[in-house]
Amino acid sequence: MKKIFLTIFILIFLNSCGFQTIYSSKNLKQFSIKIINIEGETDINNFIKGNLKPYENDLYEKKFNLIIKTDYEKRILTKNKQGKATDYELAVKANFEINSDTNNYNVETIKKINIKSMEDLFQERKYEKSIKQNLVNIITDELINKISVME
Repeated sequence: MKKIFLTIFILIFLNSCGFQTIYSSKNLKQFSIKIINIEGETDINNFIKGNLKPYENDLYEKKFNLIIKTDYEKRILTKNKQGKATDYELAVKANFEINSDTNNYNVETIKKINIKSMEDLFQERKYEKSIKQNLVNIITDELINKISVME
């Protein structure tokens, strides 16, 4: 009897608390983005353009213009006895100037990750490119979430 009562209570509580996932929000894609200018690191710029492509339409009343400046840094953290780098820090920096009809916003995001050096230079560059893409995906997801709550 207690288990049934507890289950019913939890179901009623969860239904009435207003819980809603972020990405199922009805107004998440109720805006359009136009990239006015983009400068900086080419790979990162291409990843950002690809991630923002679904939002480049003129169907919605809310329109945002973006000026994007990106930077990428690969910094050596440690070296071995021979002087060869063993650990790196990869940093992706993106500065978004967001202009709407009513307001202007400036959002700066920096994402960093540490990686180990690999013996195969080709594999290391391939891995580094996938890390860049993952960091840019995180940055653009955060940007979309911020824009979706702006008025």
